[in-house]
Amino acid sequence: MDANRTSPSEAGLLLGDGLLLAASFLGWASVRFGDLRAENPLYYDQYVTLFSLVMLLWLALALGLGVHRLPAGVEIRRVLSRFYRLFLVHAALLAVWVVSLKTSTFYSRAFLLLFLGTYALLGTGFRMFWVQLLRARFRSGVGLRRMATVGVHGPWERVHAELERHPEYGYRLVQHAAHLSELSPESLDELWVAPELAVEALEWTDAHSLRLRLVPDLGFLGAQRTRILPLGDLPILELRPEPLSYGLRAWLKRTLDLVGASLGCLLLLSWMIPLLALFLVPRGGLFYRQTRYGWGGKPFQIWKFRTMVPDADGSRQATAGDDRITPLGRWLRAAHVDELPQLWNVLLGHMSLVGPRPHMTSDHEAYGQAIRAYGIRHWVKPGMTGLAQARGLVGEKDAASMQERLQADLYYVENWSFLLDLKIIASTLLGLKRWV
Repeated sequence: MDANRTSPSEAGLLLGDGLLLAASFLGWASVRFGDLRAENPLYYDQYVTLFSLVMLLWLALALGLGVHRLPAGVEIRRVLSRFYRLFLVHAALLAVWVVSLKTSTFYSRAFLLLFLGTYALLGTGFRMFWVQLLRARFRSGVGLRRMATVGVHGPWERVHAELERHPEYGYRLVQHAAHLSELSPESLDELWVAPELAVEALEWTDAHSLRLRLVPDLGFLGAQRTRILPLGDLPILELRPEPLSYGLRAWLKRTLDLVGASLGCLLLLSWMIPLLALFLVPRGGLFYRQTRYGWGGKPFQIWKFRTMVPDADGSRQATAGDDRITPLGRWLRAAHVDELPQLWNVLLGHMSLVGPRPHMTSDHEAYGQAIRAYGIRHWVKPGMTGLAQARGLVGEKDAASMQERLQADLYYVENWSFLLDLKIIASTLLGLKRWV
């Protein structure tokens, strides 16, 4: 969509979101305080001022951050990611403003928490509904942008197949041509061309008031995503962009790790360790440590509950019916309880709750030599669970299976989001593979 034009769907999202914010504020104000104008005019004036600030600050942030933008092919998680960024900045600025004023004593903390919490929940649900409604509209053939592709060389088969599979992207392919002279401009809204036709196509689209998109063929590089970086006035194409390397995202992920690992230690390990110690300590020890490779390819010691006999060969991967595994160890492995001590690795910063699973040293070396781009996994911390595990890609270790796992890991590295982490955690705990 045109970056300088607000579509009706974007305007509807912005208007609906603003109404939810106002409704959350006014609704809780009515529930908590009743008719302040009649009962306490001084408090009424203060809350009118606060309401005005809430709405004006929200509008400025929404327009400034572009959270209402809905580009074709919009993904729900990206819409929610922008919303949560707006919500956190908005709430933080409100908190600073309220605390910094002497009149802050007028404002109920319970009211502020209820109002903001309600808006966060309603805003999330509204966006999910709006995007699904927009996609349903596109799938019905309404509001599609008519486009053509031009060029002999290019990833046109993949482009056409992707557009065919996903009408919710908002495009309808009208024609593919080898040359511009074969096109009818009156039937088009956009033109997608191979880079070698860029100069000729720009003149043609400018003459016919059409938008132009360049489609480079980068499939041979194996990168799933790219990003344009400005270097002064020069555009630089970045392969494999890393969301976790920008802004506060790494800090946000680390906060989730610390909170989740702390809760896990408190609620699970606090009673599991003394209970399992009764059975495991007499049989060789409670814990087992092994070298794995983590962030940046650096080695670290991973912690597990012991599931094998004391003199077991730890360099060999366990298999079904392995006689090194104790009876209790089989249950611990089946229930994945043996992995829980890795919460300590998360607290230490060696691992994350979510990330590519760290492999044994022998597997790490073998896969690194046999599978292209294997080292990309080390751009993020290894995880207690990962996208591959959430999708059920575990067990088999043949080349095809490992390549499929690697593709899931690469997708995670290039497409990380806070919401994706939460979905992977929920999918792992509940066994819902379709979620991710």
